Amino acid sequence: MEILFSHMSDELQAGYIECHSYPNGNLAIELMTAEEPYARLSINVDGVSLEKNEFVAKTYTENEAILPQFVESGLFTDTGKTCCIGHTTCPIYTYNG
Repeated sequence: MEILFSHMSDELQAGYIECHSYPNGNLAIELMTAEEPYARLSINVDGVSLEKNEFVAKTYTENEAILPQFVESGLFTDTGKTCCIGHTTCPIYTYNG
């Protein structure tokens, strides 16, 4: 499914979501464009048990402006759960794709 997103500018780009599994079985979410992988939207955290279609969202650094667009569009749902990674608290989202 093609999705439109903006990042670093107001210009819309076309992309799609690719799902994989981390070695521990947790869901890995990657934003792809036609040319290349664009951004890893998830992060793997050992010891965190997730429900089906849930993932730990990488909401910091380059992803800070990308993920809210996908929550607003309904592609991701914030579960209200969080996970601590060092000094960073990351939300756990559900992928609705």
